[in-house]
Amino acid sequence: MHPVVRAPASTVLLGSPDPAELALTASQQVFERTPVAVLAGTTVELPDGVVRALHAAAAESLGAPALLVGGGVSPGGIGDELERLGARVAVVVRAAGLPDEQASDPAAGAVEAAAAAGVAVVDLEAPAPLPGSDPDVDLLPEDDARRLQDRVDVALGAGASSPSSAPSHLREVLALTDPRPGQEAAIATLRAAGAVDLEVPGGDIAGAPEVVEHVDTAQALAVIGVGPSFGSAEELAWRVAAAERGDLLPTGTQQLVPARYVTVTGGRRDDPAVVVERARAAADSYDGLAGGPVVPTVVVQASAAAGHPGEDGDWVAEEPPAELGPLVRAAREAGQYVLLDVGAGMSTLREEVEALEDLLAQPGVGVALHPEDRRSDGEMPPGQVSAAEVRDVITYIEGVVTNHGLPPTMVVLHQTRPESVVDRDQLGRTAARTDAVELVLVADRTGGLTTTEWVWGRVTDELPDGVHAGWAGPEPEYYRSTDLVPTDPAPLLVTGS
Repeated sequence: MHPVVRAPASTVLLGSPDPAELALTASQQVFERTPVAVLAGTTVELPDGVVRALHAAAAESLGAPALLVGGGVSPGGIGDELERLGARVAVVVRAAGLPDEQASDPAAGAVEAAAAAGVAVVDLEAPAPLPGSDPDVDLLPEDDARRLQDRVDVALGAGASSPSSAPSHLREVLALTDPRPGQEAAIATLRAAGAVDLEVPGGDIAGAPEVVEHVDTAQALAVIGVGPSFGSAEELAWRVAAAERGDLLPTGTQQLVPARYVTVTGGRRDDPAVVVERARAAADSYDGLAGGPVVPTVVVQASAAAGHPGEDGDWVAEEPPAELGPLVRAAREAGQYVLLDVGAGMSTLREEVEALEDLLAQPGVGVALHPEDRRSDGEMPPGQVSAAEVRDVITYIEGVVTNHGLPPTMVVLHQTRPESVVDRDQLGRTAARTDAVELVLVADRTGGLTTTEWVWGRVTDELPDGVHAGWAGPEPEYYRSTDLVPTDPAPLLVTGS
């Protein structure tokens, strides 16, 4: 009998911090049947993890799952897994030269599991590390691996043999790993099944362009994330989808920060090439700003508060979204970020933004909102919106980002006073619950130069945690001076009023 492996559906997170649970779920995801499994206990703590390393090496060599007894997994749980797999032999990895104070053999649970499943046991002893020995030495060299396979073949019986190489049809499964002590068994199990593993430091797919490129190029049948550093299952699925799409932001990654964004404003009647050049020049003039690359940003006027209700009665004058496309496209193709400037009237912020979904469904396009342009609806006074309404529009934009597999986007709120967003302190919780949106509160200087410091102080005082500060200076951009830009806190966005 040869192993039968299967590819999991789409994107799967194996996120347990418990090594035994992590190894067990890895086996359950990719192995349907196998004649051999490799077992060990989880309580053995040798200085260089020699038992963990040998346990993983043996599993890869035999093309078998590596299972651990201990933590959240009992001998009975491993016995059940051996029965599900139809295993006939268990290789049990033991530590050599246990100290006298070791009351019991940590491998005893593995032996108990094998006995419960009625499988034969092949012992594999891990050598005690010598002082000064190389921690990276191959614990299962080719000759030892061949001898182990011969012993397993004998235990399987006449005419039977254990697999000598990993099944090939799981080569289209990509395992994303952020190797930590205790994950060796799970990673070895995935390799044994034929999955190709890619190391992602810190679980940060979006922050590593080489990882994004690898995932994009692979276009794997399924992707498995190993370990809790990849976040939730939903976040991993979104990050993988974004990486498979392959779009990078102007930062050179799929993250908006760290960076600084400097804007110019353009409209549908402007020459896109001229606006793009203005944006490049404006960003160049702020090249000394600390905090990452300075990203040229084009604010595209999508709508504005109107002095009359208009045909739809919302007191907002909208530009036809299709006519904004050429400017948006030119900025994106030039490696610049785009903010759609959206006015406020009688409709909710979400209702105004929804009309722009086709543009927002492109990578590198965010929105700038003006809650102080809101007209009174009879309940809320004019010039104010609630934190709940802001949360609603952010939830909608988050859905656009994750449903289309986009990198994170930016939502900007212009303010001259903090009370224009009622219960503004709640925006910290809104920002914390999503990685798909970076929220920026812009101190919008609407008066003379003397008001700049006053407005900045009011808007940035008690800025909610996780929310970025932005600063708006005079328009056009050449009236702004780098000397006017505050430094404490340094604004993520430098824009116009």
